[in-house]
Amino acid sequence: MRSKCVKAPKGEGENVRRMLAASEFIDQRLKIRSDEGYVYIPVISNISAEMLARIDPSLRLEECDFEENERFKRIEDIVGFSPSFEVIGDIAVVAEEYGVEVGRAIMEAHKNVKVVLVPTTPVTGEFRVRHYRVLCGESRTTTTYREHGFVYEMDLNKVYFSPRLATERKRVIDQVSDMELVLDMFAGVGPFAIPISKKALYTIAVDKNPDAFEYLKRNIALNKAMRIEAVNADAREFRPPQPPDRIIMNLPHSAREFLDIAFGLINIGGIIHYYDIRPEGEIFDAVVGMVRSKARESGCLIEIMNKRIVRSYAPHEYNIVLDIRVTGKAGLK
Repeated sequence: MRSKCVKAPKGEGENVRRMLAASEFIDQRLKIRSDEGYVYIPVISNISAEMLARIDPSLRLEECDFEENERFKRIEDIVGFSPSFEVIGDIAVVAEEYGVEVGRAIMEAHKNVKVVLVPTTPVTGEFRVRHYRVLCGESRTTTTYREHGFVYEMDLNKVYFSPRLATERKRVIDQVSDMELVLDMFAGVGPFAIPISKKALYTIAVDKNPDAFEYLKRNIALNKAMRIEAVNADAREFRPPQPPDRIIMNLPHSAREFLDIAFGLINIGGIIHYYDIRPEGEIFDAVVGMVRSKARESGCLIEIMNKRIVRSYAPHEYNIVLDIRVTGKAGLK
C-alpha cells in the first residue's frame, strides 16, 4: 500500500519513531520498513509538512510502499469512531467521557494496556493534578512508564504527567553539558531532572507536591541517579546554593508567576526553558513581550534563542517553549 512516510537514518530511526508516536502521527495499519541505511515510518494520511515541522523542522514527508499490519485492529473498526486517548505505561487515559465499550476496544487494539481511565476533574488545584475513575481493566491508577531508557513510577491520581512531552524533554536534555548546575523548578516525578542528572555536574529537582516528591525520590533510586538532589518546596521560596546555569520552568499554566524568581537566580550566560499555554492567534508575540518586560523588571538582559510549539494543548491552544539566555544583569559583568 502506498503511503506518506518519514525517512530517517537507521541510527536516528527510534528517536524519530518516538517523536511521531508522541504526536500520534504514525499509521498503525502499516508495518515500518527499513533497508541498509534508512527506516521508513508510515504516517497518517492527513498529515502536512507544516504539522511535521512543528515537532522537528528537519523531518520531511515522502511516499513509499508498505505492507499492511495484519495484527493491527483499529479502534474505529470496533466502535465506529476514533476516540482521543494517550497511553502512559500500561494505562490508557481517554480525553472525555466514553462508554465502557470504548475502553474495551482500546484494550483489544493495544494489548499492553491493562487499565483505561476517564478523568472526573480538570487539571486543577495547587498541584495541577486531575482525578480519574477506572472505565475498564484493573482497579488502579498507578503505572510504570519508560522513556529514553529511563523508568518512572507514578500515581496518575496524585501527580501530573504527559507522555506527549517526550520529544521536548529529549531536546532539552541533549543541550545539557557536564559543567552545568541545573535547576528544575517544577520537577514532578523527574522526567527532565533524572536524565539531566546523568549529564550535568549537579541537578536540583524541586516540587511542592509531596506525592510527586515521594515518587521523584523513588525514581531517582530506580534509575540509580547520583548527582541529583530532590527538594520538597515551593519554587518561589527555594534558593539553590549557587546560581544555576540552566533552569527548567515546565508549569505552563502559571510559570509566568515565577519568572522573576528564575531571572533572579540564573547565572549570567545561563538558559531558562520557559513553558506557556497560548491561544492560536497570539502564539508568540504576547508571551515574548511579557518575558522581555519581566526581564527588564528583574534587571536582566536577555536573548530569545529559540521559540517553538511543543504540542497542541486544546482546540486553538498550544503548549509553547521559549529558550531564554540571560546575557547580563544590572550591576554585574
